[in-house]
Amino acid sequence: MNSQDEPIFSLYKLTIDPQDKSAFQSEGVNNLITSHRNEPGTLFMCATREDETGEVNYIFELYKDAASYQVHAASPQFQRYAKFAQKTVQAKEITHLNLKRLLTDQQSKEIQGENPYVASLLEVTLDSNKVELLDKLSKNTVASFVSNLDTDHWIVINIFPDIMTMKNSKISQKLLEISHEYKLHYLKIDAMVSQANLILK
Repeated sequence: MNSQDEPIFSLYKLTIDPQDKSAFQSEGVNNLITSHRNEPGTLFMCATREDETGEVNYIFELYKDAASYQVHAASPQFQRYAKFAQKTVQAKEITHLNLKRLLTDQQSKEIQGENPYVASLLEVTLDSNKVELLDKLSKNTVASFVSNLDTDHWIVINIFPDIMTMKNSKISQKLLEISHEYKLHYLKIDAMVSQANLILK
């Protein structure tokens, strides 16, 4: 994935009724796994929830380019998921991000069901001269995405292999060196897929 490909990176916040949790997760897993197996341009997808009830869900998706996103949007599995979501999603927020840095362990992944993976989602206001310090937050990660909304507002998504690794990374302590204006979310991963050899250059 080269910079001229203009990758599409988006973050979705979806709120559902907790009684729909199992069906919502099932439909989401089908969408992710099928897309991963059939769409080379669908580079990374991850479905997470912020609490055990499953009410608040964050989904982030990375596509090679706009054409790859259109392939996914027209796919049968996404159309099925979208139809289901229309009936179950109570609130939706979509944020399109400018991906600036991408770090992964370069392995293809297909994670579903019970798994140890966890994620952190950081929204931070940052002086431009401190942007490089964000790399401190991405140690021992399986994948890390650094994006911005504008010059001062950044979103960092880190995937950790397990909760102990995330705790040992001491994100909150490191943030004190970077900014005092931030929101930090800890997320349980329900499903995650990744193509191999993701490099942004």
